[in-house]
This record gives sequence, structure tokens and C-alpha cells, in this order.
Amino acid sequence: MDTRTDPRLAAPRAVDLRRGRILDVEILVSVTYDFLISLHVALASAEQDYADYDVGREWIESARKRCDEANPEALTVLGRHLGDGRPGSLHATLISLVRRCPEPREPLDFLAWLRELPSAKLTEVLLDQEGLGPDWAELLAATLEELASSTVAGAAYKRLLARYPEDMRPTVAAILDDLEGTRDTLLAALHTWYDAVFAAEQERIMPLLRQEAEALERRRAEMPPDAFIEQAMRGVQWQSAAGLRRIVFSPSYFCRPAVLYHVWHGTLTFCAPLIYASPDAHRGDPRAPDEETLRFFLALGDPSRLRILRLLAERQMYLTELADRMDLTKATTKHHMVKLRDAGLVTLYDRDRMTFYELRPDVARHARQLLSNYLGQPGE
Repeated sequence: MDTRTDPRLAAPRAVDLRRGRILDVEILVSVTYDFLISLHVALASAEQDYADYDVGREWIESARKRCDEANPEALTVLGRHLGDGRPGSLHATLISLVRRCPEPREPLDFLAWLRELPSAKLTEVLLDQEGLGPDWAELLAATLEELASSTVAGAAYKRLLARYPEDMRPTVAAILDDLEGTRDTLLAALHTWYDAVFAAEQERIMPLLRQEAEALERRRAEMPPDAFIEQAMRGVQWQSAAGLRRIVFSPSYFCRPAVLYHVWHGTLTFCAPLIYASPDAHRGDPRAPDEETLRFFLALGDPSRLRILRLLAERQMYLTELADRMDLTKATTKHHMVKLRDAGLVTLYDRDRMTFYELRPDVARHARQLLSNYLGQPGE
């Protein structure tokens, strides 16, 4: 029986700024984040996750086709390491490495830098998965030291493999047994994705990313640090790790309306979708609703999402609980929760690597305020 304390019983909080430590908060514009996120989106399951991304099924399927035509093995390699939902695939992310890359951090510069990155660092970020234990990094270092001195798998190697789910172990072993071969194969596949798909997107989205970052900088200058962090995290309340020193916010075109974040070596990298530079905003029409109002009421225009809000009015719930109560698949429920969080209707709490949802306070009041503002009747 699982005897762990339910994380919902502890008071939820965002990154804690009240302990005498000021976090370094950085807004970083780099199209390389979207280079990696576009790949993450394309590797999503067509049956489960396509609906979570506003870029749409047509773009995803076209991008996959172009990549396959350039190299039929590329998506298989990328999916094995970065996660395509198949048994044995890892769920690695490279977004935490982008800030460490020297400027200008363009995708091709990033790939060239990965070529020179010490193999131990690349292996660490590829093999970093949830639930491996607090001493995992030390065990990996011991394993790499063991492999450097012997061709025979030792005790550390065996203990490390045992930390992973059984279906992942062959993939982990293949990486450990051929670090440089893994790097070569992965970089070749990433180059294929860039040449076949992302190079054509880069010039179009870069101005949007800059415009979003400028708006975030203005908000940051106007707000206290903790209030800015809470707003920039877009409905995610994340428990601060003891060693957290920095938060990097980076706008993304491709992840909309989802958010992607990863903690690595004391830095939380948080990629959030465009709001202020929305490419589909109705510019020039004085009667058009602003982006916040539009997202809010579009999210409410679905009977399943309204029922979810009614359930959350009773108490906080895990995704699995909501899916069971709604008699929906987890994938469908997750899609609804992404929309509700993006619209500011629910909060996603990430505590101790477990996530659950809560109805945001004053939702009804906020709905009245948005509608009154749009109708030109503030204060009613």
C-alpha cells in the first residue's frame, strides 16, 4: 500500500521567495527552444495528444512527412530518446541545455555546441527521468567512471539500470554502452529535423518571440518579483526545489496552449505560449475581444469542461480522478485541463513530482469582470 502523504494536504505554493533568497529570473529569447519544442509536438501521439497543440494536426502530419522523406529513421531515433509514447522510449528534454549554449544560441549553433559537450553531460540530460531517486546523479557518475575503466558492466551499472522501468532498460543500456555513437545518431536526426522542417519556420516565428519577450519584460518591471513569477507561470504552481537558484522564462510559438518546463542543475526552464504576440489576434478591430477574454470564454464553451469545473468546485483532484468521474480517457481529460489552465480557470499544482488540479478562486467574479470590461460597463 502506498503510504506517502497526499501532496494535496500540504499547503500548495509556487516558488518560495520568502526564505531570504532571491532567485535570478531571466527572460530569454531563443528560437532554439521552439526548434526543440516543435519536435516534441511532432512526436506526440496522434491518438492522444495532437489536440493539445494549437499548431494543429495538419502542420504536425506535414512536418512528420517532410522529416520522413529526408531520413526515414530520424523520427524513430528522436522518439526513442525524446519520447514518442512507444514502450522503451525515454522522455528526455534538451531545453535545459539551451541557456548553457554560448550566444547566439541559434539551432545550428546549439547543435554544434552539443557536438563538443562532454559526453557525461549529454548522457546525464538524456537519461534524466522522473522517479529515479535523489542519488541518481551520483549513481550515474559512478557508472560512467566504471565504464571508463572496464568493458564489463559493474555493480553501479547494474544498480543504475534497475532504477528504470523494465521496458526502458534496453534504451538506457544502449546509450551507456555507446556514448559517442548515441551522440552521432541523435545529432544526425536533429539536423534532419532542422533542415527538413524547422528552417522554414524560424524566420516567421522569431519576431513573435521577441515581441512576447518585450511584453514580459514590461510586466516584470511593473510587478513585484513573486507576483511576476506567479503570472508568468501561467496557472502552474510549482514547488521550489531546495537547490533552485534561477528561473528562465522563454516564450514559445509551438507549445501553445501547453507549457513545458524542466529543472536541471538549479535552473527551472519554463517555456510558455505566446499571449501578447498571438499570431491569430484580431488586430485593428476595436470591437474584437482581447486575448484573455477570448481564451476564457472559449474554454467555457464546452459541456465537459463546465462539468470539470463543477467537480473541482468540490475539491482538488488528480487527472486520473477527473477522468474516472467524467468517464473520459486520461488523454481527453488532459486536453480539457490544458485549455482550462491556459484560460486561467484552474491551477495545476506540481508537488513532489505529482500533479493535481484546483479551481482558481473567484472564477465567477473574474468572468463577470471580463464581460463587463468588454461591453464597456466596468464595475457592474
